[in-house]
Amino acid sequence: MIEVDRVTVGKTPSPDRSAVTGLISFMAASTMLMAALASAYIVRRGLGSDWEPVHLPFVVPGGALLLILTSLAVEIGRRAYKSGSQPRFVRSWSSGVALAIAFILAQVYGWNQISRTGVSMATSAAAAFLFVITGLFVALMIGGVLGLLWSGFRMSRGNPDKAYSRVSIAAYYWHYLDCLWIYLVLLFYLRS
Repeated sequence: MIEVDRVTVGKTPSPDRSAVTGLISFMAASTMLMAALASAYIVRRGLGSDWEPVHLPFVVPGGALLLILTSLAVEIGRRAYKSGSQPRFVRSWSSGVALAIAFILAQVYGWNQISRTGVSMATSAAAAFLFVITGLFVALMIGGVLGLLWSGFRMSRGNPDKAYSRVSIAAYYWHYLDCLWIYLVLLFYLRS
């Protein structure tokens, strides 16, 4: 049986500074890569008369709701871990993982719907950018899901402060992914 230790022993726990620095560095690199792709998307859109906007199926922007629910579940789990509530932590963290996987599957379904309309990377520059940018985002999501699973499995081992640090870093990463996805959806809607 997994046991959650209460981490508030005289002081408020905080994530490990080196882990936070690593997360910030990774988020900065990911943001710069996405910004470069978004910039190329905007410039390419304005260059030629062959730009044909891609109609986004509802699951692409609708995924924002799944991501927000994932962040909410993960944040509830983080707070439950901090307070020592094992059942609430496991329930919330598991829900967050399931919602994240649902988001990934929804994006794959959205790509399939776009492909069924005859639009592909070879026939449309807009589709090529859409598939590359959302594909990169899904790769970041898969890494995030693995991080959620790893921190969830490791939470009962070792020092409770380190476990809390892992759980917090995973939660902060999900909040970042929410913001990044909302930005991308706005980019595709406002620039299509």
